[in-house]
Amino acid sequence: MTITSAALDERSATGGPLTWERQLRPALDAINHSTPRVALVGTAGSGKSTGLRHLHDLFLEDSREALFCHDAAEALGDVPPDHVLLVDDLHLLSEAQLMQLGERAEDPTAALIIARRPWPAVPAVRDIARRLEQHVPAVVLGHVSRSDVLDHLDALELTMADDCVEHILRVTLGMSWLVAAAVQHHDPRDCGFDGTHAELDRSLAELIVHRLDSADDDLRRMVEQVCVTDAGQAGPPTGSSDDDWVLQGYAQGLLLRSGDTAPLVRMAVREALPTRRLIDLWTLFPEALEHREGLRAVRDARVADALMAGGDRMLPTQPALAGELYDASVQSGADPHDLSARRAHAAWSAGDLDHASSFVDDALRTASATALSSMSTVSAAIWSARGMMTRAHEVYRLAPPQDDTARTNAAVAAIGVGDRVDEADHAEPALPSAAGVAMELLRTGLRHTTASDGEDEALSTLVRSAELYSSAQRTDALVELPAVVAAIAALNLGRLATAQTVLDDAVARDHGGPWARPRLLLWSAWVAVQRAQPADARELLDRALAASAAQPTPRDVFLQHAVRVAIARRYDDASGLEAAWLEARGVLLRVDVDLYLLHPLAELISAAARVGDATRIEAHVTRALRIVEDLGDAPTWSAHVHWAGVQQGILLNAPERLAPHAKALVAASARSRVAARMAKAGRVWTDVLAGTVDADAVVSAAEGLAEIGLIWDAARLAGHGAARSGDRRVSAQLLACARELHPKDGTRRPAAAAGDDAESATQAPAEQVLSEREIEVARLVVQGKTYAEIGESIFISPRTAEHHIAHIRRRLGAGSRSELLARLRQLLGDGGVGAGSSDEPP
Repeated sequence: MTITSAALDERSATGGPLTWERQLRPALDAINHSTPRVALVGTAGSGKSTGLRHLHDLFLEDSREALFCHDAAEALGDVPPDHVLLVDDLHLLSEAQLMQLGERAEDPTAALIIARRPWPAVPAVRDIARRLEQHVPAVVLGHVSRSDVLDHLDALELTMADDCVEHILRVTLGMSWLVAAAVQHHDPRDCGFDGTHAELDRSLAELIVHRLDSADDDLRRMVEQVCVTDAGQAGPPTGSSDDDWVLQGYAQGLLLRSGDTAPLVRMAVREALPTRRLIDLWTLFPEALEHREGLRAVRDARVADALMAGGDRMLPTQPALAGELYDASVQSGADPHDLSARRAHAAWSAGDLDHASSFVDDALRTASATALSSMSTVSAAIWSARGMMTRAHEVYRLAPPQDDTARTNAAVAAIGVGDRVDEADHAEPALPSAAGVAMELLRTGLRHTTASDGEDEALSTLVRSAELYSSAQRTDALVELPAVVAAIAALNLGRLATAQTVLDDAVARDHGGPWARPRLLLWSAWVAVQRAQPADARELLDRALAASAAQPTPRDVFLQHAVRVAIARRYDDASGLEAAWLEARGVLLRVDVDLYLLHPLAELISAAARVGDATRIEAHVTRALRIVEDLGDAPTWSAHVHWAGVQQGILLNAPERLAPHAKALVAASARSRVAARMAKAGRVWTDVLAGTVDADAVVSAAEGLAEIGLIWDAARLAGHGAARSGDRRVSAQLLACARELHPKDGTRRPAAAAGDDAESATQAPAEQVLSEREIEVARLVVQGKTYAEIGESIFISPRTAEHHIAHIRRRLGAGSRSELLARLRQLLGDGGVGAGSSDEPP
């Protein structure tokens, strides 16, 4: 006898929910054998019974003796071996029947085809199936694919839009009985009216709920639990093994084999759950409220409390979700005034400044004094983000801080506007925590920066504060981040490598949470500019903009434009700088400069002088000087402000502007390495402008500026000396010094500054700019190879080679291929021919 695929297709067209040609194909050879022996395993509604009936009819048409188990007149043990015995629902037979079938299964000459569910897993059933599977692998039914659906539609001479097929498979996850029901209930007229397939889903939901109601109570309750909670949270019913209830739900077609379920089943069960049952489940599994899509709002105090607790758990890592849970808690009956501080904190942490501000404003109108005190932390942080640090300082003068975070915010805000804080720390004794110690170290480090000495101790303390705050994994609303304060202090002390390391670590460890990431990336971009890495700075700037979940805050916008102006001043022409300045100057109207913005302000002061718009920034210069004066002209903060004044005087050719700042730097030289280098450079620069060019003095002063992180200014000093020297040898020497300190194209990283961190030690220039793979590609580009040839040489695709070359061009700032080749030859230093590359001429 031969049962063909065509025969199966013909049978499929006349009955059965789906075609079975694909599923049954592995068993065809065994069925066609003189002694067919095979096991069909599938969930309820997967088509096992239909498949058996098809096979039975085919056997009869081929004049083969075949009978179903329930049709056997005599005992099963008396059915001749050459008769094909078909057994449906093997798992439901009696022990005696299973024993007789077991004996038949032991006989390799006896024809036997069985169908069973995966549960219950009775030992006798498993033994029979195991014997049959020794001849041919089991035919496992229960999941259908897109091709199965399309075959079935062809057999029924129906058509269905691709979107409809995709929707059915997506919401059912290919559960065969649901797919079959979906095909049956699908009406293209409904889909034409409603592209969401809501009517189809509602029809299927009724079938799902009916099947659930038909299940025993334990299984029904477990399926409800799975649909409301995560699948992994559901435990086994009483008296069942850990996996038993999963197999039972899977066998019934309600669960997947993993214990999860299809989206349509989840939606149907959630919508059908009685309110009391829903409340009970939320009370038992409050974490389920974090995944409540599709669940209706329920007003109940227990649910409101559970939602609030869920929001508290989510706040450090998923503030946007925490905000949704707090909103849902209010809908469930929680007092909105009691949640104002939490909702403001969640909105702040998610980067939604306007939303956070609205909660603060509501609290100011309605909340109690205690609630206002708890709101002060978010309120101060909001004012700081708006670029109004004075208002943040006022918040704590009106609402004294009550905890470590608030005390630190108060100190940061006070010092930020030039108001010294008390030396004594009035925090109440408590067991140390990472967050608490981080806040204490931040306060202590800031106090040290305003002292007459102790710069290195201040930096060490601030760096430890940043590291501990990263370890604490907190997302508090802060006036300024510990990592940012530490990086600014490092910049002010000329420790660029330390600043970069602090910020890189903070970004990698999610310092401060989601709201902090854009600001950390912006400061990383700022440090990259100072380290003569324009390509990195642009990339970091793009990452910062992409990381902003909402409109950037005015404080961050100020820094964005400072980065763009700094890049333009160093690498663009005059028109490029003027364009960047025109975009930046409007931001000055919306931000009050504070202590932590003085470093980028110094850049804007010089840029304004260069484009002839110095008067526009005078008010900010005056405010900056007042802040540092109020802090006792502490060199850590004042040196860069005075250096910006010196630069402004040079650019404007106004000695009267330069003199006060030069005197301040000289006065601070005895207690500040940075101020000493600046004072020396200022004297040499004045001599150069007066026409006296001492090559050794210029080189020494320029190198001193580079040592404290002023690489661009160092190169400018050397360049000015070269332009004003009448000696060609001196001019050449100083031009070489300028190029070495700060190459115009920004392709080389600066050498390690004396006294800076070991991690800034120099490497080969190419290795500092490009990755190992990019260097490999660059050598082949210089050799003149095409994308395809590059790919063949290093075993990558031409498209990947094109991607690498585009990235190299962006990093080097090359505008054309010829410019790219020139820069690569300069960067590689060996004509592009190196180890592992070809010596062929371009």
